[in-house]
Amino acid sequence: MSSDGRDSSRFPVGGGLLRGLPFWLGAVIVSFVPTKTLSTIDFVLAPPQGIGNLIFDDALFLSLIMLYFLYAMRYITRRIDRLGEYVKDMSLGNTTLHLGTSYRLSRVFLIWIILLGIITLLSPIPATIENVALEQIPVFAYFFLILALFLFAYGSSMLAIYRAGRLPFQLKPFTEDRTLGLKPFGTASMRLASVYAIFPIIVTITQLFKINVEVPGGVTVEPGHLEAGTAIFLGGLILVGITLFLLPLVGIHRRLQEAQRRELDWITPSYTTLVQRLKDRMSRSDHLESADEKDALASELSAVRQVESDIHLIQTWPFDIGIITRLATVLVLPPILGVIARIMILIFLHI
Repeated sequence: MSSDGRDSSRFPVGGGLLRGLPFWLGAVIVSFVPTKTLSTIDFVLAPPQGIGNLIFDDALFLSLIMLYFLYAMRYITRRIDRLGEYVKDMSLGNTTLHLGTSYRLSRVFLIWIILLGIITLLSPIPATIENVALEQIPVFAYFFLILALFLFAYGSSMLAIYRAGRLPFQLKPFTEDRTLGLKPFGTASMRLASVYAIFPIIVTITQLFKINVEVPGGVTVEPGHLEAGTAIFLGGLILVGITLFLLPLVGIHRRLQEAQRRELDWITPSYTTLVQRLKDRMSRSDHLESADEKDALASELSAVRQVESDIHLIQTWPFDIGIITRLATVLVLPPILGVIARIMILIFLHI
């Protein structure tokens, strides 16, 4: 059960029937039933060669990706709900901000129309009904509807993190936490971006080689290539993902910088005064001071210097190198492995 009373084990979108189903069952129905129905209609209107094209077609692959989208949306919702509880604990009496994702179908449809418009510009729709069915345009249109739902969930969640980061928090002391308690914002943004990045990574890898299944006939593997339209579309998705990833973090970065400056504002004058006293004493060569006075000044100077050093260790971004390394690994390693796999296919199959 989420913080706003929603049951995360139930399917979150759709009509009353779907909302009453267990999440896994609703996800399977939404991912496979409409897709296979549209694919079968396309097969009847424009049957390709071989029955294997009906069983192992693009619709099956798209259904698996849509199933991932739906589970990713549930993961995003849970992460945002968890962050919302943390925000309530840190906020100064302001608990009115709701971080949970509310699926506004009007905005989802707007994103869907934009996606269809972009795809139409990059790859014009065929003129005949037979070619429309042959290229499975209705199946891809439904796929982009679920993609629009996923993009809305990701974008609205990042916007919620941005809004939460502007609340009047009771920041933690820098002696307890180098991120002043704001690290969960960076962690949540990184994990949501990692979930988002898997889709363009999968598409990029699948463009490097093609697996054809024929019944009968077996499995054939052929090298593929990344078409210009697909590359432009994926580039746009990656740009949107990076922009939304940075949106909440820039404000939190600014907030951490301001907190560091406030801490330095009170310690720097004290440190400067102590250093000046030490310089004056050394210039006078005053030997009348007791050893206790000298030790006291040295101890005070050392303590203030240590505090100032600790303040400089405040992280101005709500994550550490380990998080950035994991994110870079998620983004970079799969395409590299895909390229290596394509090379191995070319070598061993002598294509």
